[in-house]
Amino acid sequence: MNKIALKSSWLFLLIPLGIIFFVVVPELEKKYDRYNNNQITLQKDIYRLDSLRQEKKLSSKGKHLLKKLEITVPVHKKVYGNEQFLFYKTGGMLLVLAFMGIGMVLTSYISNRKKTSPKNKQIDFVFDDPTNDVIGQQISWDALENSASNFASEVYKKTAQGYKITSSSFTKIFAWSFFLIGLNYVVISFYEYYHIYDIPLTFMKGGKLFFTSGGPFLLIGLVLLFMFSPKVFIHTRKRKIIIGGEILQFQQVYALQVLQKFSSGSGSSGGYFSYELNLITNKGIRYNLLNHGDKMYILSDMMKISKLLKVPVWNNGVM
Repeated sequence: MNKIALKSSWLFLLIPLGIIFFVVVPELEKKYDRYNNNQITLQKDIYRLDSLRQEKKLSSKGKHLLKKLEITVPVHKKVYGNEQFLFYKTGGMLLVLAFMGIGMVLTSYISNRKKTSPKNKQIDFVFDDPTNDVIGQQISWDALENSASNFASEVYKKTAQGYKITSSSFTKIFAWSFFLIGLNYVVISFYEYYHIYDIPLTFMKGGKLFFTSGGPFLLIGLVLLFMFSPKVFIHTRKRKIIIGGEILQFQQVYALQVLQKFSSGSGSSGGYFSYELNLITNKGIRYNLLNHGDKMYILSDMMKISKLLKVPVWNNGVM
């Protein structure tokens, strides 16, 4: 049954792929063919206009055509120029969306492969009883973070200096997609303005152009990239931890706390369980290390951090 469910979930990819292949691509091809035909007609009109201007004597019909082309050619240049830049914007957006879709599918696939790898070992881990400890009796078991994802949105990674806890590739792809879509529209919109319009770009016009093109997406992407930056650094040689804007020495770490919480879904979607791994100091202060919805990953990282810091783990219902 699990194999059937896994394969069925991949079928959802057929929906966006079908829309792109059967709807978006044919529509873009149709518009591109129309744009090419308009460009050919425009080049013919430009050549005809130059020829008429070089004529010394024109008939009444020629004069009428000259006046007509002097009006229509500049207008068509501007209109078809806008169409050209619209193709660039749309093409750039589709490339970013393709990057996002492929990236998310690949990272999800790699994550699942790691979890089901035959190289994984079953380890019996013994949790300590917090009720037998003075600090353990006093600490809170309420969640430190208000919300969490229902997947492994944070990972424990090795670095040159030790380890870090940062957002997963899946969430970073999401943030980069927002940033790149916004950057694509902003850059092309400003280039389009300088290429087509003769009006100087003032501060107010530049601000309006920024926020009416892709500026909001670009700013959201920057905020997300900042939010998804590493939140914990563990320096093994210096034996210190940088967390929450503070520096903790290894000897200040007293224990780890792992707990389960329920996050309510929006509307009728119900909810899901997520998990927290918190660091507890010898003064009973808690700091969040990991906060996401993949129990297997959080328990695996919990054992690695516990072994590194040589501290016990207190558990509340995470089995």
